[in-house]
Amino acid sequence: MPTLICLPDNRLLEIDSNETILDALLKGDIAHISVCGGKANCSTCRIMVLDGIKNCSPPTSIEQALAKKLDFPFHVRLACQTKLSNSATIRRLVLDEGDIDLIDHQLTTGAINTERNVALLMANIRGATNFDEVNFPYDIVYVMGRYFSQMQKIIEKYGGTISNVMGRKMLVAFGLKEFDVSATERATWAALEMFKSVQELNILLNQMRYRPLNLSMGIHSGSVVFVPLVAAQSTLLTPLGEVAATVNLLESANKLKRTQLLVSQDVYQVIKNQASVGNQITLKEKETALQAYEILAMQGTPPIIKDVELVPRRQRLLTFVKKFAGSWLKSS
Repeated sequence: MPTLICLPDNRLLEIDSNETILDALLKGDIAHISVCGGKANCSTCRIMVLDGIKNCSPPTSIEQALAKKLDFPFHVRLACQTKLSNSATIRRLVLDEGDIDLIDHQLTTGAINTERNVALLMANIRGATNFDEVNFPYDIVYVMGRYFSQMQKIIEKYGGTISNVMGRKMLVAFGLKEFDVSATERATWAALEMFKSVQELNILLNQMRYRPLNLSMGIHSGSVVFVPLVAAQSTLLTPLGEVAATVNLLESANKLKRTQLLVSQDVYQVIKNQASVGNQITLKEKETALQAYEILAMQGTPPIIKDVELVPRRQRLLTFVKKFAGSWLKSS
């Protein structure tokens, strides 16, 4: 009879070839979670097959459908649907209520195997280390509100997604849904348009006696693991790994090199026929050297994904007045 080693319980069980792994675990007094009762609707009985994947029965049609939705790797199986023809070692993946909450979110968003090839753009407002001290709270809300509003429109225009924001730093991913060379091109075009937008914003800020914003950016591409951070109304995908660390290094190097936009060698190879390049820089990170390129401009037609609909100024003002007219009349 096949044997089943179950981790992290460190239990050795015998399993009949006609019973599922879930049945064997429950029969062995291992409280393996299965919210839907073994119907392959919830995925809470998921396991990772550490050894003996060839001894597992092929995925059933309902398991295949759920695995496709959640992007399971081949060695993550549903215990309620999997039988063994010979011995195997597994690790239970859902151990408590906290894991159930995570799975509930995954079933809603379809996010589990969140490794993606993307182009990452890191944007940072520099030259304002005392920004929070020299401005009144209203000033900070107004200036940064205008900045983030304008940046978001440009990012959406080029098919990007704001992955994370921390203070004056913003991390943007291009190609989350489907990555190709256009994602890298779109990230670069978006960065240059973001510079132009900040320059226009600085004209307004100067008229209002606000200090100008100095934008610094870096772009790198490659494979990134995204960790979903679930908030009440939204989900942020926080990137981890070498690509995320490198894009941060590129952005940080602008201060030392007196540049504004640095891209990695991988990005440069994609855009070199369109890009106007300034300095070529070698950055040292521990024992490795990273080639970086200063991008000044791009030639050709911008690869816009989504046209930003601009409502005429007069129409926007009328809409604004109508929105608040009722409350003004009531208060007067």
